[in-house]
Amino acid sequence: MWLLILGVLGVQLGILLFNLAYWRRRRACVCPHPLTPSPTAWERGSGVRANLSLLIPARNEIGNLPHLLESLASQLRQGVECWVCDDGSDDGTTEWLEAHAARLGVRWFRSAPRPDGWVGKNWACYQLAARAQGDWLLFLDADLRCGAGFIDALQSYLATTDAQLVSAIPAFTPSSLPVALLKLMVPFSVFTLLPLTLAERHPNPAFAFANGQALAFRKDDYARWLPHFFVRSAVLEDVALAALVKRHGGVVRLLDARDYLTVSMYPTLRDAMNGFAKNAVAICRTVPTAVFVGLMLALVYLFPLGALLLPAERGLAAVAVLTAIVLFGLSAQVVRLPFWLGLFYPFSVVLGLLTLARSVWWYRRGAILWKGRVYRAPS
Repeated sequence: MWLLILGVLGVQLGILLFNLAYWRRRRACVCPHPLTPSPTAWERGSGVRANLSLLIPARNEIGNLPHLLESLASQLRQGVECWVCDDGSDDGTTEWLEAHAARLGVRWFRSAPRPDGWVGKNWACYQLAARAQGDWLLFLDADLRCGAGFIDALQSYLATTDAQLVSAIPAFTPSSLPVALLKLMVPFSVFTLLPLTLAERHPNPAFAFANGQALAFRKDDYARWLPHFFVRSAVLEDVALAALVKRHGGVVRLLDARDYLTVSMYPTLRDAMNGFAKNAVAICRTVPTAVFVGLMLALVYLFPLGALLLPAERGLAAVAVLTAIVLFGLSAQVVRLPFWLGLFYPFSVVLGLLTLARSVWWYRRGAILWKGRVYRAPS
């Protein structure tokens, strides 16, 4: 059993160290001025900038949308347009848009009734794309904050990239320690299990990954592939979109945008658990696989803690626990969370297991509840 535990930890550590080295080459900016990206990171443009449509789906985002649009207002200029789709909000988002959108240079509309079989976000994005005029379509989640220079740097990169889909990774700014510990499971799960070079370069859709908080498509490719239409029922739409691009022979690029983008996501632990529960089984692909993943998490990351109490097992258990601390600590730094969160990794694992259990329950009963709507869980 110790051979299995230490073997899994060793493989994960190797993947994480490889990804950290690879990730250094994907940074948006490693120099003092944000408008001059390093040529070893986001490739420097030749002065040409892609016309860009910023497309924001919003449902009950009164606590987030004003901050995002205020952070974007100074970056909206010739060649950049911004659209918001109000997806049936009832928390004051609609009234705020009526009062402030024009002042900020933002156009918006109310969503048409959602057709059967569509997830709300995918339907909103599909409608946004139909109105966009830019060469590139950048879909942004409402809980993002965009720093100065982001649009300029991204336009320069998009003008030179060979990709059909570009996805940016922000820094995390959690609202509380419990939320931070649960969110830590996201970079841990991705960066210790998936070599990023496969996510970007390998054509197999099994290695697909993208971050749905910031996704950019070429407009011509979007018009040919209609990606949101073909993933219309997917709750894990970002990974499904990346897989679709790979199936069409397209190229995916991942960018480290922590110098420009921050995201707060969920304000409370309950919101965070519900948000991650809607995707957890989808990430694992099936309920049985999700149960297996949960058992492996408990074995590899919780069993060694109990083994520390057994003198005969203490040495191997200490190695496992220290490796786990390093894995979680380094994963935290990927999204600019502090390394010391790794010391609390058992709480991250327990919260992750509880969230996974909730997700399994939802998928077993065939219904996912999200933002006041019930979606059919795929078998």
